[in-house]
Amino acid sequence: MFALHLAMSLLHGGGPPATFTNPVYAGADPWMVQHGPHYYLCQSENDLGVSVWKSQRLSDRGRKQVVWRAPQTGWNSRQVWAPELHRLDGRWYIYYAASDGENANHQMGVLGATTDDPQGPYAELGTLYTGDDVVSGEGNRWAIDGTVLELRGRRYFIWSGWPAAADIQFLYVAPLLNPWTTIGNRVRICGNDDFDWERVEDDPNRRGLNEAPQVIRHGGRVFIVYSCGASWLPGYKLGLLYMDEQADPMVPSNWSKLGRPAFMGDDRVHGAGHASFVKSPDGTQDWIVYHSKRSPQAGWERVVWLQPFAWGADDLPDFGSPFPPGEPLPLPSGEIYHP
Repeated sequence: MFALHLAMSLLHGGGPPATFTNPVYAGADPWMVQHGPHYYLCQSENDLGVSVWKSQRLSDRGRKQVVWRAPQTGWNSRQVWAPELHRLDGRWYIYYAASDGENANHQMGVLGATTDDPQGPYAELGTLYTGDDVVSGEGNRWAIDGTVLELRGRRYFIWSGWPAAADIQFLYVAPLLNPWTTIGNRVRICGNDDFDWERVEDDPNRRGLNEAPQVIRHGGRVFIVYSCGASWLPGYKLGLLYMDEQADPMVPSNWSKLGRPAFMGDDRVHGAGHASFVKSPDGTQDWIVYHSKRSPQAGWERVVWLQPFAWGADDLPDFGSPFPPGEPLPLPSGEIYHP
């Protein structure tokens, strides 16, 4: 309840400020990054391309530009999922999952901007190797939801993958040679069923499922916020891994897992998951951007929500509980209201 109390205190302090209400728009897998005065939201374009939205407001996604469309045929012609926009070495890159129409063939692709504009255009840079024999390049494995960790001058790719041909999702990490090339074999970070709440339907007899890893840095620690359970069911939720920032992320024992969900929905917000994290325009607040299902029924119709969060005395993120839909909430600190 901390985040709700925080928002309400902001709302009622010093007169009524401009507000917004959740959910803010339709969509799934919201990846948002801040660069200069602008926020950039990267999303799949109907599973057949990638769009980047640009806005000076966190609560308004602004103007859309389709930056890449999938080819008619080939490995990346269908099922374009969960793209992420990253600025590395002064250049914009987009990491995305795609397939030829068969989910079992999902791989991670990379796009590189040909100018300094995050809204494109972009060129294809190929696939990232996410298997167990990087030297030969053979046996590339199923992979989705890739993101980048930058730590002590090195970069690592973190994603959700299958160990072999079976549909069992774990979190993996591999070092990067450059933004489009892994240089080592993958390492499984942790189990996907250490707790029953990580399993499909929270059922001890169902498989564990970890996906959508996202990185936060705070207080000398590296955090991975991940989604778990079933994305098509209302029990989808967020878990949390953390380690000291001086440790090696390629050593699984360096990671600790929070023994409870870090964030989950309720009877009004169904299946809260796949989050990203940004600062308010003035840099004083931390915000979580996530999606939920439109209804408790099984399926993938989703909407995007955002709310502020804080850090607890233990230096762990405190996401609180989801704000109720339709409740007026204060705009992010420093956001200029345009009626």
